[in-house]
Amino acid sequence: MKYYITTLGCPKNEADSREMDKSLLLEGFQKANSPEGAELHIINTCAFIEDAKKETIDTIFEAIEIKEILKTKKNDQKLIVVGCFAERYHKEIEIEIPEIDYIFGTGLYHRAGELIRNKFHIVLKQNVDYYKVLESIKSPNKFYAPVKISDGCNRNCYFCAIPQFRGNFRFREKSEIIKEIQELAQLGIKEICLVSQDTTSYGNHYQDFIELLEEIEQISGIEWLRILYLYPDKKTQKILEEIYKKNIKKIVPYLESPLQHVSERVLKKMNRFGNYEFFKDLFTMARNIIPDLEIRTSFLVGYPEETWDDIEQIKRFIEELKIEHISFFGFSPEENTVAYQYASKLNKKEISQKINDLQNFYNEILKSIMIKNYNKIYKCILENVRPNELHFRRPQSAPEIDDIVIVPFNYSEWKRKYNHLPKIGDFYNIQITGSVSYDYLGKIV
Repeated sequence: MKYYITTLGCPKNEADSREMDKSLLLEGFQKANSPEGAELHIINTCAFIEDAKKETIDTIFEAIEIKEILKTKKNDQKLIVVGCFAERYHKEIEIEIPEIDYIFGTGLYHRAGELIRNKFHIVLKQNVDYYKVLESIKSPNKFYAPVKISDGCNRNCYFCAIPQFRGNFRFREKSEIIKEIQELAQLGIKEICLVSQDTTSYGNHYQDFIELLEEIEQISGIEWLRILYLYPDKKTQKILEEIYKKNIKKIVPYLESPLQHVSERVLKKMNRFGNYEFFKDLFTMARNIIPDLEIRTSFLVGYPEETWDDIEQIKRFIEELKIEHISFFGFSPEENTVAYQYASKLNKKEISQKINDLQNFYNEILKSIMIKNYNKIYKCILENVRPNELHFRRPQSAPEIDDIVIVPFNYSEWKRKYNHLPKIGDFYNIQITGSVSYDYLGKIV
């Protein structure tokens, strides 16, 4: 019996879908290449903000259309909805969308195969080859993998609904994480992205996280180690200092730390730590100890009682710190959060104006940042081969989020020079020669 998983949302969901893949394959299910070719269509959902919920609902109804078409061809496809949206709105989905055949929430991904087999009384051959299962999990031409080190969050940010459907913070055992990364390395994965809702809180002490990083450093085949979702506090400061002291070479020069704001007044209303000066010191310290570091952060715009003066603080911070990668999100009031009480006062037009103002301002700063990287040489991974161009990624850029480097490609010239085709997943030294929009142009040196 064949299944297909549609994954929505963040890299954490991608890690959860990989866990479902493994569970299903070990139970004897087989992967389909598309929803239309599957007898089980599993949608791993997102419910973080309003846009994510809308995308989830749209995807479910598109899947129902596919299911109805297949029914005319005598394929009684089962539609299964799992993950964050399913956890948060389980009862509502059951009542309002009866076309869904099975629903389960977060925390059960590792049992997906067993749960689905039992639900539909499916009998399968289960003496499967474990290594073949691992090989089936890896996406072709994809040499990075998100690995989840914890789940849930205890921060209690007033705008955030994540604890409602992900629960309290709990971290995975180090041995379990190391085993997963070793298996991924055997499959040819070269970059590991450590993901969670709160990476900073891993372990009982920040040294536990450092020990995890040191063990990953020893795994053969892993070239790049990327740490995502570091909360911007004093513990992250200690972690960065310790990484510098330990000289963990596989960690790429990339700091992702979502600030959400720099106005201390707004941050207090969000129930978040920090202020302009602390964040400035944190990022400056990180740049001083990690050569060629680039920073990614995000700002939540339009939070209740935010003023245009608060927006000016964000602009001043961006200009002063020259942050290389920024995302701006509009405030979205989520049910059962402290900030939901302000839903009736939401001014979507003003939020849109603020985001446009910040984005336009940032785009001008970004141009100057990118120009400073012209002529620099980076060790880049080849991610895509197109008829006339190659797409590379720098260590300072996260997969599927940040910039790529576009290099002109001529098949005849390449074969004459290298005597083989360009191979996705290989590393090349690339010199930056220019930029277009948010991406770089370059050449192999």
